[in-house]
Amino acid sequence: MKKSQKMILFIIGGIFLLAILGALGYFIYLKNAFISKEQVKEIVISDTKLNKDDISFKEIDLDLEEGTKKYDVEFYYNRVEYNYEIDAKTGKVIYSNYNQNNENNSYTNNQTSDTNSSTKITTEEAKNIALTDAGFTSSEVNFVDVDLDLENGKAIYEVDFEINHLEYDYKIDGFSKNIISKKTEPRD
Repeated sequence: MKKSQKMILFIIGGIFLLAILGALGYFIYLKNAFISKEQVKEIVISDTKLNKDDISFKEIDLDLEEGTKKYDVEFYYNRVEYNYEIDAKTGKVIYSNYNQNNENNSYTNNQTSDTNSSTKITTEEAKNIALTDAGFTSSEVNFVDVDLDLENGKAIYEVDFEINHLEYDYKIDGFSKNIISKKTEPRD
C-alpha cells in the first residue's frame, strides 16, 4: 500500500473512532443529565409525606413536553390516585394532584401537598358557588365533573356542568371560595 492510502485509512479510522467516542459521551451525558427514577420517587415521597412502603407506583415516564424533559408519575396510596410532573433536570415539582372517588362520582381531596391542611370548602360548596354564579340550581344542570386538584400547592376545585347545549367550566379556590376562572362554550 502506498503511503497516501495508509494516511487516508488512518484519517478515516480516526474520524470513525471520534464518532464512536462522541456518541458514547453523548449517551453518558444523557444518562447523567437527568435525575433518576429513584430520585423522582424520593422527591414524590418527600413532597407527599407519605409512607414509602405503602405507595404503589404505577408509572414513571420520562417525556419531552414543550421542549422540557419531565417525568410523569402516577401512583396509588390507600386507594387514592396521585399524579405528578417532575422537572427531569432540577427535580422541581411542576404539577401535582390527587383524586379520591367517592360514592357520588365526584372527587374529594382534603389536603394540599405543600400545607397538608384542610380545604375550607367542600365539593358541594364548590358546586353551589358555580351554580349561584351561573344562575342555576342543582336540579337544572347535569354535572360532568367535579375535581379538587393541586395547582402550585393550592387547592383548586374544577366544576364542570352542562345545561341547554352549553358547558360551564369553573375554577374555584378551595380556601378563599373565590372564582378563579369561568368559561361557557357550546357542548359538542
